[in-house]
Amino acid sequence: MERSESSSRVSAPYTGKRTLYGDKYVDVMKSYYDYVKSRIRIGVEGYSTSLKPIDLYRALESLFKTCGEVHNIQIRRDPVTNALQRSCIVILRGEGAGDKALQLNGSDIGGSKIVVTSLPSELSELSTGLSTDVLAARSVAHNRRKRSEGISVTGYDTSLTKDDLKNALTNHFSTCGEITDVFVLNSRALVYFYGLGSNNRAVQLSGTDLGGCTLVVKALPYPKPKGSAWTRLRYRFRSATLSTITGWAHQM
Repeated sequence: MERSESSSRVSAPYTGKRTLYGDKYVDVMKSYYDYVKSRIRIGVEGYSTSLKPIDLYRALESLFKTCGEVHNIQIRRDPVTNALQRSCIVILRGEGAGDKALQLNGSDIGGSKIVVTSLPSELSELSTGLSTDVLAARSVAHNRRKRSEGISVTGYDTSLTKDDLKNALTNHFSTCGEITDVFVLNSRALVYFYGLGSNNRAVQLSGTDLGGCTLVVKALPYPKPKGSAWTRLRYRFRSATLSTITGWAHQM
């Protein structure tokens, strides 16, 4: 890697390969979707909220282990009274585990008959009917666009049609990195890249010739999260999602 003398930023030569784990990123996301899809969520209520959490946990584990692997039991407390909430979630894995669990409706837990229901997946995307490999590819594509950086381009031949200009700009900046979008506006064009150092390489093409016209290329400011502190927190959480999922995948 080389460090520019005029900047403290480190730039790497473009290799033509995808960054951020490349195609392996799709594989990681598919594994994650497969993992979540395999988790069967069962809602349980009707038990006595006077039970100790550990006693409720053990009773539920003993009851539902006949259905398959008890992956997790989520028992929650009331934030004000600290008493058990009236419902909890049992997460199972295994073929037919969901159907077997529903047959336990009306079972006795601590002297009370419980109500067992099937809950939707944690990921709403899984309800679309799309396969996990399609969901993974779509998720990666969306994330790449979300993380792309752009340049503003002026000085081109404005008599060109939008399609011709898009093609010309795509070819002109193709050596800079992976282009995710090209927008032609009234007075300028915006080209977005995904990949480390792509914008720096694109800006260096300012002053180059395109069809007899001299281009002026400027970097667009990177978008920052706006809104409340909660919005900013969610933004940071989304930014950390990939590393979290990747870390989980390495532990599998």
